[in-house]
Amino acid sequence: MMKNDYYNSKNITMCSDGKYRWVYELNMYKSTAIIRELCRVFIITITIVLGFLFIMNIMDNGLMEALEFVAQAAVVLFGIFLVLGIVGYLIFAYIIGGKYCVVFEMDEKGINHRQHDKHVKKVRLIGAITGAAGAAGGSLSAAGAGILAASRTSLHTCFEDVKELEILPEENLIRVNETLNRNQVYAEDEDFAFVANYIKARCRNAKVKA
Repeated sequence: MMKNDYYNSKNITMCSDGKYRWVYELNMYKSTAIIRELCRVFIITITIVLGFLFIMNIMDNGLMEALEFVAQAAVVLFGIFLVLGIVGYLIFAYIIGGKYCVVFEMDEKGINHRQHDKHVKKVRLIGAITGAAGAAGGSLSAAGAGILAASRTSLHTCFEDVKELEILPEENLIRVNETLNRNQVYAEDEDFAFVANYIKARCRNAKVKA
């Protein structure tokens, strides 16, 4: 790690294994970032389904009837996905207590996004990271490792594979997109510039959108 990269912050900790770690809690009732990502997935899914329906119908019924059928199907599918999406999102938000709690791990090669269960409190995660910062031999303490490993989902992004960066400071969000994987990185206001610049400097093949 380059000496100039060392960063001091009350939120972001440099651990003994050479990784920056921090915790971020996203209020799912106020943020629209996850909703927009779900909408993108729904639109892609619906478009693929409608494309297949169009091909099947145009072969049997002709262009105009196929277009009419696909238009009707589009209304139905968008309605179903909209209702299911909203209900599913609200149920998920309720189950995890309205807070999307994430531990980020970042080094020269990439960044890891670990979502934690609602019962793992933010203060405990911060304590585990603090313990990891002073662990001997570059390894995490047993308690810290247990808490940090208790993630529901984990997504790692390799910086050299990133094709697109979208930097959104007003949402405390950096979208780090590979060809197939899309990662979302969050940081507090006072740390956002550091995290964004750190990632940007290492994603040399990425197109940057701001």
